[in-house]
Amino acid sequence: MPPLMEVLPHQFENGARFKGFRALCDYCGGEIRLPQVHGGIVSLSHNRCVVNARARCPECAMHCEYHYLLDAEGEMSARRLAGPDDHLAQ
Repeated sequence: MPPLMEVLPHQFENGARFKGFRALCDYCGGEIRLPQVHGGIVSLSHNRCVVNARARCPECAMHCEYHYLLDAEGEMSARRLAGPDDHLAQ
């Protein structure tokens, strides 16, 4: 997968922008910086998309997957489709 940064920021039809997220390792809790995250964004509708991403933790070497449903109808919201919540940047 290509670096996620190649498709960021993602702009929705209503002007909202998704700049990325702060990934935390699901195993050790270590921070995984955005340049280490690979993946893509698939648009579902004008103001909704799915982020599919993967990263290798630099601290414990485990691979973590991040799947988010982003909704920019009104105030932007994000729901992680699998795993614990991360801190999103809008």
